[in-house]
Amino acid sequence: MLIVLARADEELRPGGTDPLRVAGRVAAVVASVVVRAGAGAARVLGVGVSVPGQVDREAGVAAYAPNLGRHDVPLLDLPAEHIPYPLYLDNPLRACTVAELWFGAARGREDAVVVNLGTGVGVGLTLGGGLHRGISNSAGEWGHTTLVPAGRPCHCGGHGCVEAYTGAPGIMRTLRELAPESPLLRPDDQTATIGALADGVAAGDAVALQAVEETARRLGAGIAGLVNLLNREVVVLSSWVAARLGEPLLDGVRRAAAPHALRRPLEATEIVLSPIPTDPVSLGAATFALEGALGSGTAARRAAPTRSRTAPTA
Repeated sequence: MLIVLARADEELRPGGTDPLRVAGRVAAVVASVVVRAGAGAARVLGVGVSVPGQVDREAGVAAYAPNLGRHDVPLLDLPAEHIPYPLYLDNPLRACTVAELWFGAARGREDAVVVNLGTGVGVGLTLGGGLHRGISNSAGEWGHTTLVPAGRPCHCGGHGCVEAYTGAPGIMRTLRELAPESPLLRPDDQTATIGALADGVAAGDAVALQAVEETARRLGAGIAGLVNLLNREVVVLSSWVAARLGEPLLDGVRRAAAPHALRRPLEATEIVLSPIPTDPVSLGAATFALEGALGSGTAARRAAPTRSRTAPTA
């Protein structure tokens, strides 16, 4: 049974992603949560840190984050002197997947694909009940595969990427193309726009319905490729965009995937929404610390390599 003892939220506005400033805010939030939870320092197993982009866990470095425009940021070194607990670093793809393995739709499954739909887009992969990271901890950068040749520009420098159509900024662009003056648009506020879009769908707004259907059409076509290629038991739509758009997005994705996927692998694969009631990225990051403590049994200051390949199944 999962019990959240305390939480704190800090919103980062555009231009507020300076590494030193972010590290300071992380340290302050960690201290606040420990106090709110009423937990003494000796009871804290560690702190999980999830940062978008490609991550070097061993070095504790955010190697490349296209949505933040950052390269080679020593993310664990920056807050380390202010956080007196072991630190564990990875990205949202792995965080969502670990959360699903321990608490969600991938629990007890041998093989799963967890599609992280947020500002960025990617997939977490499991093999034999354990997280698959790839040789350089870069597996799952599906958001930067080409969906539309010569399509929209993407933050990564490419064109026509999955993320350019199905991440929050891409969905906002779709909405803007459909109705430039739509009241659903909230300039520079992804969360508010996706929320307004979800509310518009629930109210039967024609533009909102069309925007979500167009997003689902693109996403479903991309997921059909994952179904054909990977032949997993379950594909989980996870993170905040999937949670907010919910069943209308899921239904559209299922419809859109059907004509593009081969019948046999599609029949063997469930496409579902994450059942996790809280933010799966935060939950997964916290689980990094739990895995680190269980795997090593000792406190480690940096991104301690966790060798465990399985998640609980009971």
